[in-house]
Amino acid sequence: MPRLLEFLRGNVLVMTVCECVMRSTIDIIWPFLSLYVLELGGSYQTIGLIMSGASLGSLILYPLGGYIADYQGRIKLIGYMTFVYAVALLITGLGESWQWLALGLFFLNLTTFYWPAIQALIADSIPPRQRGIGFAVIEAIPTGFGLIAPVTGAWLINSLGMRTAMKGLFLGSFIIVSVLALYRLKFLKETVENPKKLDLSPRGLLRLVAKSYSGVFKVLSEITRELWKLSILVTILVFSASFASNFWVVRATQIIGLSVQEWAMVILASGIVGVILGIPAGKIIDLISKRRVAGVCVILGAIFSFLFLRVSTFNEVLLLAIAAATVDSFLNPSLKSLFADLTPRSIRGRAMALVGGGGLNLMRNVYTNSLLVKLFQTAGTFLSGYVYGLEASLPWLILSSTMLAVGLGFLVALSDPGTPEE
Repeated sequence: MPRLLEFLRGNVLVMTVCECVMRSTIDIIWPFLSLYVLELGGSYQTIGLIMSGASLGSLILYPLGGYIADYQGRIKLIGYMTFVYAVALLITGLGESWQWLALGLFFLNLTTFYWPAIQALIADSIPPRQRGIGFAVIEAIPTGFGLIAPVTGAWLINSLGMRTAMKGLFLGSFIIVSVLALYRLKFLKETVENPKKLDLSPRGLLRLVAKSYSGVFKVLSEITRELWKLSILVTILVFSASFASNFWVVRATQIIGLSVQEWAMVILASGIVGVILGIPAGKIIDLISKRRVAGVCVILGAIFSFLFLRVSTFNEVLLLAIAAATVDSFLNPSLKSLFADLTPRSIRGRAMALVGGGGLNLMRNVYTNSLLVKLFQTAGTFLSGYVYGLEASLPWLILSSTMLAVGLGFLVALSDPGTPEE
């Protein structure tokens, strides 16, 4: 095991600690966000509008993050923007209406343009031969620390009421993430050699934004055919998943009949599976074809997504969540490893910002790391409330059929990387 985890030092160790802390703030709020919108007087369509607006916010400055990460370096961008992210959490929690929540989430996601720098930093810091287990560990250990978060959130909601609990959770997250920003600035080490200084005056920032968009799109010619195919497959996957991502909890509580506490237990069980399987799954991914692992996992995910329409009790939902979490444990590290293996270090920040992909946690959420995928996630999320309102089973029918096609695409259309990029 010590040799197996020899990469868990330096930046990787620091970012793993950071993710452990960050997950406690995310997993205590986000599982209940759709229910919070409904509590504030929103509708199913409002959920889709708010979440798509948040996704749109993250789109606007994403190329800027990739550009700065490649030219000025990763660390200052990550540290300073983590603090701005904390302030955005505070602002989001201050409101009393879904309109304020919508504005807060838009601003919160606007600050996340530093995420490509995080992905590039981690990819830089993990040896190519250990990327499968590396990304698995970085996902599994924080998941373990975040296990109790949704249960705690559900208990607070039950004890204090939805509005009071959520406002308090946003405030607590602001304090925690502010400390986290200082920790990142102190302990992370730069991986970009001879980083350039950028003009951050108001006029310089305008030029920088324009330059970042042109710089990111210039990298198009350096993106290989296989990286394009991978990005397109993941984009389709995330687009279909975005129809259901904000409505798993809504269907579970309003149609299946679970309580908020029972849904929190489902998320807890999923997290436990992720922790147990994370390291073994990463080790397996490094030994076999990441492409085939991803393809099989996506096909299994299609089956589980369809079965969510057939479950009717807490025990059935729980068993399905455990099966889905098993798939997630293999799927997400394999996707991240594939992107890292196919992306040269010199353009990694910009490439991650443009086509860097994403993934999903079945029965919980989707995540995106690039402009292309976020664009389609925004569109899918915008439509999701209308689709769910039209027919409550339709999001999962779309998801399951699309996942089946995407899984076959991984197995048939995509090739395994030759020599992984450093």
